[in-house]
Amino acid sequence: MGEGDYMPTGGHRRKADPKHARKIKEGGRKAQKIAKETTSKHLQEEVPLAEEELLKALEEVKNSNIKSAKK
Repeated sequence: MGEGDYMPTGGHRRKADPKHARKIKEGGRKAQKIAKETTSKHLQEEVPLAEEELLKALEEVKNSNIKSAKK
């Protein structure tokens, strides 16, 4: 490069755009709302169903162990 060529040093910071910041905050609020709804649905519907299935499988394992031990 020749003498006097402009080389940016990176010290020029752009001012934050308030509209962009507002959009980011709104998106975060929407994400929190969605996460809360899905977590409550998971705890109310899916967890009890999974627990029932696990208990059934545990009973099957216990019964199969008792039968195999008697042989």
